Amino acid sequence: MARASKNTSAEGKKSGGRKKKTSEVQSVTAQSLAQNTRDARAKYTNAENTTKAYGGYLARGDEFLAAVQGIDTDLLAKAFSKPPNQHSAIALEMFITQKCLVEGLGKSTADGIHGAYAKYWDNMYAPLYCCLDGDKYAGEYHWNDEINKVTGCPARAGIVKSLVKIIKIRDGEKGAAATRNHAEAMSVEDMTCLMNWSESVCPTAKLVEATKAGIAPTVLAERILLLKHGLMRGFASSGFTLWTRNFELCGLQMRDLTLDCVTPLPFNHPYFKVFLDGRKGWQHKQGYDGTRESNEYNIYGQPDLPALDMYQYLLVWLPFYELCLGRKLQPDDYIFPYIATNGTIHPKREMTLQMCQDLITEFTVGAGLKKTYTTHSFRRGGAQYRFMFAPLGKRWSLNIVRWWGGWAIGEHVDTLMKYLLDSLQSYETGHADALCPVPHEVDKSFMGEHLQVKPVTTQEFRATTAEIMAQLKAISLEATLSHHRRATPSPLSHPASPAVPLSAPTQPIPPSNTPPNVSTSNTTSRPISRTPISEQVEVIAGVAIPDLKKGDRAWLDAVRQWEHGDENQGLKALRDWPREWYSDGMRKVTGAKRSQRKLIFEEYERLGRNESEFIKAYPEAHKRISKLIDAIRKSNKARGVTIGRRSKRGSVH
Repeated sequence: MARASKNTSAEGKKSGGRKKKTSEVQSVTAQSLAQNTRDARAKYTNAENTTKAYGGYLARGDEFLAAVQGIDTDLLAKAFSKPPNQHSAIALEMFITQKCLVEGLGKSTADGIHGAYAKYWDNMYAPLYCCLDGDKYAGEYHWNDEINKVTGCPARAGIVKSLVKIIKIRDGEKGAAATRNHAEAMSVEDMTCLMNWSESVCPTAKLVEATKAGIAPTVLAERILLLKHGLMRGFASSGFTLWTRNFELCGLQMRDLTLDCVTPLPFNHPYFKVFLDGRKGWQHKQGYDGTRESNEYNIYGQPDLPALDMYQYLLVWLPFYELCLGRKLQPDDYIFPYIATNGTIHPKREMTLQMCQDLITEFTVGAGLKKTYTTHSFRRGGAQYRFMFAPLGKRWSLNIVRWWGGWAIGEHVDTLMKYLLDSLQSYETGHADALCPVPHEVDKSFMGEHLQVKPVTTQEFRATTAEIMAQLKAISLEATLSHHRRATPSPLSHPASPAVPLSAPTQPIPPSNTPPNVSTSNTTSRPISRTPISEQVEVIAGVAIPDLKKGDRAWLDAVRQWEHGDENQGLKALRDWPREWYSDGMRKVTGAKRSQRKLIFEEYERLGRNESEFIKAYPEAHKRISKLIDAIRKSNKARGVTIGRRSKRGSVH
C-alpha cells in the first residue's frame, strides 16, 4: 500500500509539472507538398533573371526544332518535350551547333543553353502524380535499348558536353587577354587627371561663389557647363569612394543621405551618411545574381586625396543643385538627376545610363585618357586602390573590401578575383616595366612594398635632385617672362585688360559682361547643349515643365498640366504662367512644351472634353505624344486654323 501511495504521489507531481508541447499534424496532400517543393526550387535554385534567361533558351529550342525540315515528327520533333526520348541529346547538340557554330555565338550562349536544359530535365515532374520523378532524369545520361527508356539528363550526354568544350576551346584561341570583358579600372592617376581637367575647364570656385551669392547662372551655356561639371565631379568621386555600379549611383535619392553628422568629442570630425539600398550582391544561396544588399557608409573628407574627395565634391554639388532648382531638395529627389539638353533639371527622374556613359566618355576624352571606361570602372578602380595601391598602412583587409563592396559572405571566389586578383596577378607576373630606371621588383614582395622601406640609393637621390633642379629652372624662366610681359605691353592688347600668365588655364565660361560679338576660347565640347556660348539666353531658376510619362494616357497628363499643374512636382497650372516664364530667354527652356500642352488642351476642349471623341478623332493619342501633336496640327491646317507666333526671338502664344 505504501508503494502504491508513492506511485500515486509521483504521478500527481508529474502531472502538475511542465507538460511537453505537442503539435497537431495537419492533413496535407502529396500535390501540395510537391507544389511547395517546386516553389522553393524556383525561388532559391536560380535568380529571377537567370530563370528568365533559361526560359528564353527553352522557347528558342522549341522554335528551332519546329523549323528544322526533314526530321521524324513523332520522335525528334518531340525531343524537348516531357519526358525526354532517345533523340533528346541529339536535338540539343543540333540546337547548340546552330547557335554557336552556324550563327557564330560564343561560349556564354553554349553554357546558357546547356544549363537551361540541364535544369529542365533535372527537375522533370511526373504528370500523373505532380511530383518529382525521382532522379530518373537527373545525373549522368544513359539510353537503354532493351526497354527503350532514357535515364539521366540528356544535357549531360557525352556528345553535348564535348560540343560545349569544343566551343570553349574555339573561343580560347584568341587568348585570355582578347576575350576578357572586365570593365577597365579607373585608377587614382586617371581620376586625378580627369578632375584636374574638369577644374581647369570649370573651377569648383565658380559653383561655390554662385551658391554663396544665391544667384543661379542665367546664361544658358554657363548654367549647363556648371551643372555638368558639378554633377560629374560628384558622381565620379562618389562612384570611386562607394564602389558603386553606375545604375546603383543613378538611383541615389536625397532620402538616402544624412548630412551634418559629427563624431563624438574630442575630435568632432564632420561627415555624412550614405545609405545604399539595393546593391547587387551575388549570393550563392540565391544564384549568381542573388538579392540586393544594403549598407550604410560614413563619408569623411579626404584632403590628402582631393581627386577622390566625395565629401567635398558632393557638398559643393548639392547646394548648387538646389540653387538652380529654386528650392530645397525633397526626399524623393534624385541626387544625380536627368538634365535635358536645354538645361532643365528633372529632380524626380534619375539620370539615364546613356547620359551617364556619355558624360564619362566626354570627360575622359577631354582629360586625354585613352582607355574605355564603362559601368564598373569606378567600382573596380576604387576596390583595387584600397586593396593594393593605397599607401602603406592605409590598405584595407579583404574583410573590409568585401563589406564595403557589398559582396556577400557566400560570394563566389571568382567575383573578387575578377575585381582584385586578376589585375594583381598580371601586375606581379608581367615584365612590361623592365626598362624603368628604378625597377619596381613587384615579384619580390606584395606590390613591391620592400622598395618603400629600404634606404634611398645614390641613383634615386641623383634622379630626384635632377627633377627638382629642372622644376626650379622652369619656375625661374616663367617669372622672368612674366616680368618681361608686364614691362612691355603688346600693341595688340587692350590697355585695360589684365596680364595673363602663360600657365593660366583657358576658361570656356564667358563672364557675364562679355559682349555677344567677342569670341572666347573653348577647350571642351558640350553634347548636352547645342546652344552657342556667345548667345546670352536668360533662364529663371526653378521654372521647368516635367516630361510626360509614357503610356496611352499621357495626353491627359498634358491636359492636367495646362489646367491644374502638378502639386507633387511644384508645377503651377501652365495656363496661369506669367509671360516671362515662357518667352524671351525662357523660350528654349519651356516655350515648346507649354505650346504643346496648350495645343492638346484646346483640341480636347473643341471636342467637348469627351475622351471617347478625342480618341476617335486622334488614335495617335495611344501611341506617342509627338505623333498626336503632328496629327492635331495637320487637322488644324486642314480646317484652316493657324497657330499665331511672333518672331523667332519673341514669345510663344
